[in-house]
Amino acid sequence: MVTENPFIPDFGQRPPVLAGRDDEIGRLCRALAAGAARKEFTTLMLGPRGVGKTTLMAAIADEARAAGWRVIRADAPLEPPAGQGTIAKVSEKIHGHLDEIDPPPRRRLTGASLPVIGGGAAWAPEQARTPTFEGLLELLVDTSVAHGGAGVLLAVDEFHNLSASEASQIAGALQQITKVDRKNLAFVGVGLPHIEHTLLVNEGFTFFQRCHRDRIANISVHDAMDAIGRPLAASGRTLGIAGLRRAAAATRGLGFAIQSIGYHLWELAGSPPTDIAEAHIDEAVARMNDDVAAKVTTPIWSRLTPTCKLFLYAMLDDDGPTRLRDIGERLGTAAPNTSAYKKRLLDQGAIVETDRGRVTFASSTIRFRAIEERDLDRLIHEREAGERAQANAATGNSDAPVPIPTSRPTCDEWMPRAEANCTLRAGHRGSHRRDAPDS
Repeated sequence: MVTENPFIPDFGQRPPVLAGRDDEIGRLCRALAAGAARKEFTTLMLGPRGVGKTTLMAAIADEARAAGWRVIRADAPLEPPAGQGTIAKVSEKIHGHLDEIDPPPRRRLTGASLPVIGGGAAWAPEQARTPTFEGLLELLVDTSVAHGGAGVLLAVDEFHNLSASEASQIAGALQQITKVDRKNLAFVGVGLPHIEHTLLVNEGFTFFQRCHRDRIANISVHDAMDAIGRPLAASGRTLGIAGLRRAAAATRGLGFAIQSIGYHLWELAGSPPTDIAEAHIDEAVARMNDDVAAKVTTPIWSRLTPTCKLFLYAMLDDDGPTRLRDIGERLGTAAPNTSAYKKRLLDQGAIVETDRGRVTFASSTIRFRAIEERDLDRLIHEREAGERAQANAATGNSDAPVPIPTSRPTCDEWMPRAEANCTLRAGHRGSHRRDAPDS
């Protein structure tokens, strides 16, 4: 019987049951076995935050290692300091693999005086020419294969953070080594879907545009039930079908949420384990929602400007994808350039683009957060309007309070005198910028 909590509510860790991802893992494993001619040999995996992309990449990396592949995993940092980007990270790991396969030191004879026997030779470390990034990758592939390895798998997480320069270097290396020379250098990039409309539209990115793309969808309720139920059952923690379905549905198919609710159900059942009751499920769902808010939704929401949030509020009028024209009409002067805000929201992973340029929420958790924030704004505005009305009545001021819009909480436009020149023309909550705009 399992005694340690097997659920892992963290990003990038392989859980005890990776449900609903057999197809993706199978495609990549078959591609590694077949070689560079197979389209999945270079793959971009795209999906919203929290869906389980990094966990899936970790599982693929484990399978590749088991099949004899050298795996280089690196996260692409957002706006890294000079010399600390993805290329530097990958290069450092390549050197580590090379040292492991063929340990240093490598030395060369620089001079000698006769007789050599007795100490007449002078040795110095070999000063090899520093290879380019492409040359370094190719050296690792060749060295790995020469020592009996299957090849090299390069896996880059947070691919959407790559600068155009670094993405171009990686694309050039893959194009030459994998596609032209047909050597065993495989690639998996994991990122947010918006790169199809940002990074991948840049000129010179033909290689990544032609990569196979796996769109990582939310996990089905049935698969989520399996991922939650099996580890619980293995520990003697019983959960009925109805309760298991309820717990699985609450995760909305997010891989992170599945691990979170499983973790909390395990802990709440105690040790020695007891049957999982309805109260346990209620508490586990509440804790899971807190985890998702803290680690998935809030990091996205906290980076959004007030006008970006207005954009999301305007999308709530539609059950499905929203036309940009409709958003513009709903916002009016509050967001005169909806295309610019659309791009910002795509970059942040809050929305995704669908067919014919429509947009929708990147995940249900972002939509629910938008509903909560919009309703909170409305309550605040109603309270402020009521306080203003009471103040007017107390002072005998007959002027009606200025109505405050229920879905336009703030104005983030620069103006010399905010109170007099609010572009919303309907009041504000004091968040206007007073500093001069960047020149």
